[in-house]
Amino acid sequence: MKASDTLKNISDDGWRWVIQGQIEGKKRDYTSGLLAAERRGRAQGLEQGMHQNAVETAKKLLAEGIAPEMIAKCCSLSIEEVKVLQKTPLATP
Repeated sequence: MKASDTLKNISDDGWRWVIQGQIEGKKRDYTSGLLAAERRGRAQGLEQGMHQNAVETAKKLLAEGIAPEMIAKCCSLSIEEVKVLQKTPLATP
């Protein structure tokens, strides 16, 4: 009888271990997904900020009369984007 009870407890503990492992795995997957999303969000925000900075610099250079081709090359913008900025009136601060 005692051996049977011990075997049942070991079996129950085994299932608890399996279930707990699955729960912990799900938690790790969830946390990993959140961290990956956060990294992607930061990278995207940094990229957008750098692009916005390039656009602001291009606007200032256009106001100084620098050629759009040179601005595109120096600011890593497309020539089309610089030409659109050239047609956009400057906002006054």
